[in-house]
Amino acid sequence: FLQEDNFIHADMHPGNILVRLNESKNKRKTFFRSKPHIVFLDVGMTAELSVADRDNLKQFFKAVAIRDGRTAAKCTLRLSDNQSCPNPAAFTEELDKTFTFWGTPEGDVFHPVECMHQLLDTVRRHKVNIDGNICTVMVTILVLEGWQRKLDPRFDIMETLKTLLIEKEVKQPPPDYFG
Repeated sequence: FLQEDNFIHADMHPGNILVRLNESKNKRKTFFRSKPHIVFLDVGMTAELSVADRDNLKQFFKAVAIRDGRTAAKCTLRLSDNQSCPNPAAFTEELDKTFTFWGTPEGDVFHPVECMHQLLDTVRRHKVNIDGNICTVMVTILVLEGWQRKLDPRFDIMETLKTLLIEKEVKQPPPDYFG
């Protein structure tokens, strides 16, 4: 929901999510079926991101999907206004090498969640600050990815990222500036 509604529910588990089907009281077949609605319960832990943070996070996930370590590092360093990374160049170099390795046949065996854990470990070691709302998004994505892996282990999250963030962008027509 981040991309469409800028709503992040940070306590995602089956007890906090319901799917409501709008069933007609009229049992006749209806021509149009209404879409199911997702109902979130216990919304005490939620977050919203600024437009700049959302754009930066999209660029970050694009970089992750295409294994672009330099762009991922640049985006990661922008995940906080109060950045205290003592050596951004070393952080960028390490991420670039790590992402390059993940793009090789040997590195391709790492599951995307393992890659995110390695990335977050690199963030921690280099003392890169990440704002709380951004951390909420990342943790929520890791939780959802864990659910996805249990529901369908063959589902490829990286291909989905590429489709959602890259191919969708390419297919969109350019804006019509002249009316």
